[in-house]
Amino acid sequence: MSERRQSKAARADDCFFTRKMFQRQYLPALLSALTLTASDVADAVVVGNSIGLVGLAAMAFALPVFMVYNVIMHSFGLGGSIRYAGQMARAEEDEARAGFQGVMTTVVLIGLGIAALGNVLLRPLAVLLGADPANEALFEATATYVRLLLMSAPLFFISYSLAYYMRNADLEKEASLSASVGNISDVALNIVLVLVLRMGVLGAGIATMAGVLITSALELIFLRVRKSSLRLLPLKPDFSGVIRVFRTGFSSCASYIYSLVHILLCNNILMRMAGERGVAVFDIIQNISYFYAYLYGAVSQASQPILSTYQSEHNAEGCRFLQRLGLRAALLVGLAAAVVMAIIAPLICRLFGLTDAEAVNLGSWAIRMFCIGTMLGGTSALLAGFRLARGQELPAFLSTTLRGAAVLLPVTVLFSFVGERWFWLLYPVTELIALGIFLIFLRRRGQPPDTIAPERVYRTLLHDSTAEIAPMTSAMGAFCERWEASMKQQYFVQMTAEEMCSAIIVNGFNECQDRSGMIQITLVAGEDGIFTLHVRDSAVAFNPFGMAAADVRADGEHADFNAVGMDVIKRKAREFYYRRYQGFNTMVVKI
Repeated sequence: MSERRQSKAARADDCFFTRKMFQRQYLPALLSALTLTASDVADAVVVGNSIGLVGLAAMAFALPVFMVYNVIMHSFGLGGSIRYAGQMARAEEDEARAGFQGVMTTVVLIGLGIAALGNVLLRPLAVLLGADPANEALFEATATYVRLLLMSAPLFFISYSLAYYMRNADLEKEASLSASVGNISDVALNIVLVLVLRMGVLGAGIATMAGVLITSALELIFLRVRKSSLRLLPLKPDFSGVIRVFRTGFSSCASYIYSLVHILLCNNILMRMAGERGVAVFDIIQNISYFYAYLYGAVSQASQPILSTYQSEHNAEGCRFLQRLGLRAALLVGLAAAVVMAIIAPLICRLFGLTDAEAVNLGSWAIRMFCIGTMLGGTSALLAGFRLARGQELPAFLSTTLRGAAVLLPVTVLFSFVGERWFWLLYPVTELIALGIFLIFLRRRGQPPDTIAPERVYRTLLHDSTAEIAPMTSAMGAFCERWEASMKQQYFVQMTAEEMCSAIIVNGFNECQDRSGMIQITLVAGEDGIFTLHVRDSAVAFNPFGMAAADVRADGEHADFNAVGMDVIKRKAREFYYRRYQGFNTMVVKI
């Protein structure tokens, strides 16, 4: 085989774990995105069809409340899950659990405070959102819907924050199932309460509250019955990193604050420009924007646990491959969605309750203009999300600020002077300018720096053959010698790698029917003199550290030498840790 073909085959083998983990994460995340879209759209669709423009306008006025919720629950959830993934990759399970409990306690307390204070200040809040008390029907509809959203604050924060953590704790299917059941329940209750029982925005609000309640309840049940590092009891929260967690997540979730400002600005512009029709069309665009945010967000959510884990393992090559894989998947699905939505734009308008020809024409034009910019915006969001998952806050904050404020708000004001038809060009123009600036920034900044020099990381891939172990341990010896390991430390590193790989091949791969096992080895020479060995294998669930050495007779008969070797490792290692993660066995040993 030529050198080029060998290199290509090696890269394909090295991407085996990454591709499998991404597929395992992406499908549940995509399912959650689709059902979440259905849940969000259901409120507007059924209200628009039962009440008309007044109902759609009332829900548009309530959108800033959702934006505030999104800032809180996504900032804490995303920032907390990034820290959690890194701690688990470093075998810091107790610290990760305490941090999780600290974040969840914080979001519950914030939710209760919002629910109490918001209801006291309900009427001033409705006025602030844009509802005019002189228009009694619209004002009361807005106040009714907002009251139920405020009462649901703790439920929103629990359900969304928990979902982030569950995706990082090998519970991505459970998180997806919980969200899907809750979202489908929301849709069903909207149909019953709004269309059948004619309860209007009150019914839509009750359906939303019930949906997040069901999602939260299912998530808590799964945490109770599934074995994972996520536990709420005994409660020993660590609040020391809560502010840092929020700051990390906020760098990406600041977009919701910007969206709040943009929604208030557009509601006022369109109310003057086109009345309730313009605000209703804007509400449709906002609901469609959620679909694309969830669609591209599914890739970010699927990639984040893996990228955060790889970053802690100093696997830069795996990060780069995953980013390319995720970007291709997102753009392929996003392009198909944009084309279909542009074609059926008039049908979408009628689905939301627009009936007269003029409103349908305006809505169809607005949808098509919005769709033009979705792939540009999705690319910006993904590139920013990838950097954030790897610990870089500035690129995420810059992209968010460009798309949500620095470019969007001036362009919105500029296009407010061109009439209600050309106003909607603001979306593709904003995304094009923002992406151009962001790409220039990334080009100058380069790849995300690792916390350790690349030459201090040794990586290799083994197949299901013990013949590959000797060359690996020989290369490890040279690597340890280069970084001034003591003879004792060098010997123990080689012995640990040899014993673990041998135990996996002999005991783990024997259970694999296709006998195509792989072992990914990463050895990191820390600047503190500690060598950290990361091992990931594709065997069936098998914990080498759980092996118990058999009694060894004087003649050595019936001795389980792999188990004896693992006992030595457990006694001599500084730390050792095992978990079944993303369908693979993952071990960490510090020497």
